Amino acid sequence: MKKSALIMGTFTKADNGVFTGKLETLAIKANITLQPNDDKQKDSHPDFIVLQGQNEIGVAWERNDQWGTFISLAFEEPSLAPGSYRLQKSGVEKGFTLLYRKPFVKKDKA
Repeated sequence: MKKSALIMGTFTKADNGVFTGKLETLAIKANITLQPNDDKQKDSHPDFIVLQGQNEIGVAWERNDQWGTFISLAFEEPSLAPGSYRLQKSGVEKGFTLLYRKPFVKKDKA
């Protein structure tokens, strides 16, 4: 059975590179901003700071894989489950979808 990702929100990208949108779960409905990290000094440093209002709740990096460019988010918010969060282009102009996939558990070989 193929595991699909859950849609956790929708975002738009402004001309200045800022992403804004809404993160929605059963328990959370929050307006989120991905602000470009102007203090980035090394490649390993995040490309974006994730904000809810003025509160920093995570960081994000631009990534590429065989399916294209996306933004990988790492939340530091305890109410969000561990797993893979990714912001990728949707079919809407300037539109992006926030997807969540729970961590894969490796099964022991018997």
